[in-house]
Amino acid sequence: MKKFLYLFLAMFITVGFTACSPDDDPIDDPTIETPDNPDNPNPDDPENPDPDDPENPDPDDPENPDPNPTTGKTIIVYYSFTNNVHSIVNDLRTQIDADVVRVEPAEKGLDYAANNYALGTALLNAIKNNPNSASSYPAIDPVDVNLEQYETIIVAAPLWWSQMAAPLQTFLFHHGTEMNGKNIGLIVSSASSGISGVEADAKRLIPDGKFLSPSLWIRSSQTSNCHSMLAEWLKNINLIK
Repeated sequence: MKKFLYLFLAMFITVGFTACSPDDDPIDDPTIETPDNPDNPNPDDPENPDPDDPENPDPDDPENPDPNPTTGKTIIVYYSFTNNVHSIVNDLRTQIDADVVRVEPAEKGLDYAANNYALGTALLNAIKNNPNSASSYPAIDPVDVNLEQYETIIVAAPLWWSQMAAPLQTFLFHHGTEMNGKNIGLIVSSASSGISGVEADAKRLIPDGKFLSPSLWIRSSQTSNCHSMLAEWLKNINLIK
């Protein structure tokens, strides 16, 4: 009987101590640290930031993109009849890393400048009369290019009678929608006329492009000395520092 009483008393004391254990409330124990982020046991370590912190966005989270994304690829698209634009593009390629597409008319040997640009004017008038029809634009050689892989597209164009040269308009008519949302830089070569008409053509043909300002106007007489003009322009549009 006494053994039974002692056993009963021992069990009662054990249960009482268990009920009062501080493990029931670990939050109040000053020796226990509970990090805000279990994956980051040291949230004060700047080399191990908390991805939930809005000042340290997770680059893999589409709702918190990297504030300093890597600059994408650049391509230069151009047409050149007198080779002034070709010379400008050759210089430009020494200053930036870019792929290049040269647009060529399908019909070879045409003299667009003959008789005071009579043929060139006829091509421009056809476009102006019906700019939404593919048949209004002169045929060009096929161009195999995937513009989706480029972030920045530089369009280098000669000016014909205050408008963009017709063959380059053909390329933009067919590929302008692929340039939507892209950074668009515009370089225009002309003898003396202003470039607002070429800018208007580019924005009509690439309606949703993000045009970089300003456009660069290089007069024919400046072609051989365009290096510094290009360098300054590239800085202005943040393509080089």
